[in-house]
Amino acid sequence: MLAVDGRMIEKFGVRWLFGISAVLLTWRFWVVPHLGITLYIDEAQYWTWAENLDWGYFSKPPGIAVLIWLSTALFGSGVLGVKALAMLCYPLTAAACWAIARRLYDERTAFWSALAVLTLPMFSWLGLFVSTDALLTLFWALALLAYLRAIESDSWGDWLLLGTLCGLGLLSKYTMAVWLAAAFLHLLAFHRPRLATAKPWLAAGLALLILAPNIYWNITHDFPTLKHTADITLNKKAGGGLKALGEFWAAQWISFGPVLGSVFFIALSQARQSWRDDRTRLLLWFALPLWIVVSAQAMKSNANANWAAPVFAPATIVVVAWLLQREKKRLLILALAINLLLVGAIYHWPQVLAAVNAENPAKKDPFTRARGWDEIGRQLKPILLAYPDAVLIADNRTLLAHMLYELREIKPPAASWNPSGITSDHYKLSTDLRPYIGKDAILITQDLPGDEFARRFTSLTKLGGLHADLDSQTSRTMDVYLLHDFKGY
Repeated sequence: MLAVDGRMIEKFGVRWLFGISAVLLTWRFWVVPHLGITLYIDEAQYWTWAENLDWGYFSKPPGIAVLIWLSTALFGSGVLGVKALAMLCYPLTAAACWAIARRLYDERTAFWSALAVLTLPMFSWLGLFVSTDALLTLFWALALLAYLRAIESDSWGDWLLLGTLCGLGLLSKYTMAVWLAAAFLHLLAFHRPRLATAKPWLAAGLALLILAPNIYWNITHDFPTLKHTADITLNKKAGGGLKALGEFWAAQWISFGPVLGSVFFIALSQARQSWRDDRTRLLLWFALPLWIVVSAQAMKSNANANWAAPVFAPATIVVVAWLLQREKKRLLILALAINLLLVGAIYHWPQVLAAVNAENPAKKDPFTRARGWDEIGRQLKPILLAYPDAVLIADNRTLLAHMLYELREIKPPAASWNPSGITSDHYKLSTDLRPYIGKDAILITQDLPGDEFARRFTSLTKLGGLHADLDSQTSRTMDVYLLHDFKGY
């Protein structure tokens, strides 16, 4: 596919990109059900959010919940139905990158930039799941496109569009605030007269107005989202140092792909030359600040590779333009081919493990964390049906989130076990066992029930164990107890 004559591809670029996007999206839609997985813990939790739409949640603003609510309304609540619209965000991001590169460079750079984004290992991996990165990445790219339009036209419509996109980005993930800070500094450095007009300030005001309901929700709930965000970014002490920073940047390199990642670091090493080009400087302006912020977080404690996901959109355009300006199209094609091979290996990793007859494959498979929960749910369902008046309780969010999703057809009443009253996760914030005083409960746990259960119920009876094999040596297990007559905390 990538070996087709470059000039012909570029001539019919939009058609080719649409076709390639459709093929890659179809591939992902085919891969997900063939992986034998259900939802990951965060995906299952986000699904429960979508079942109870609100202006905010314990760890995130409401964008992801609305996306899943719409996706399941259109495609059903199966695994693909939950994921569908999030999976679509990444081809749409590629389309936004095509428009950005076309505006800054030309049709040729636009085509190859969009193709590089479509095949990027980072987005190809995230494209299998539902995460807040999907909407954030899309709005990051769309906001950059709107910013370019606003700078050029200075029309009210473009500035208000920019404010709307930034507001929606903030409702997706607070990380969008870094984009807003970068935009302000860019205006201050290169378009200072614009700051003397009302338009950029009204755009910022519109973004905050869109975020306002979430701010109000946080105020009325004692700021759980802001406290959680601060806790994982500012207060966490474990790890960190140069080792964590090196691991983060190694992850960024492989997330580009080995060739594109190496070219990006080369482009950065030529900082003076790159900075002279207005287009490169602008794209890096909306990429480097977030990388700096997340790198600082890695030094302080640790940082996941996807925390900087949205900046891969403008950074990929930088890399593609750098290669094309030096007539390195063959190297670019090789880079994309290698990325496709990497993506194929990731998507079919269980088959790779089977082909090499790997011992204990569940320990080597990144998809293992999303396996077995559906079988556990099938085994738990008849127990809940046998005790229809009992409330389902769990002592951690992982079990509760997974079982609420797997048992979505019977919609059992559920609550988090929280005798301390500390709101350390979504279910401790949004559920309360106290209204069920005098009622029975079904406890699901992976640990032995502690004394606190015996003190707060009249009796405790083990109903059995649930078991799902992940391979010949690894299984997922859970115990189920019937707790009689809740006395209260």
